[in-house]
Amino acid sequence: MTEGDDGYEPPSFEHQPYPPQGPPPGPGLAIASLVCSIAGFVLCAPLAVAGIVMGHIAHARARRGRAPAGAVAVAGFVVGYGALVVWGIVIAWILHALSTSGVFR
Repeated sequence: MTEGDDGYEPPSFEHQPYPPQGPPPGPGLAIASLVCSIAGFVLCAPLAVAGIVMGHIAHARARRGRAPAGAVAVAGFVVGYGALVVWGIVIAWILHALSTSGVFR
């Protein structure tokens, strides 16, 4: 009996054992976090919340070495928290002004 008679062929090492992975993620999520957080100051608080969430995700990826722009991610969620504080003060101020003017009576 020769080597090829039983139907078994030895494994070929020409191919990689795992498929090649794509390029690592870029700084897009960190930049989007900063843009949403800045827009959260002007437009509405939910954009600031989106900026905070994306900033934390991008920062976690940067800490693990899977993405660049860790500083931009930190800036994104810090600016987002600042936008939430500003919106909280503005809404409290508006509600106070409306209640003292007698609108809620």
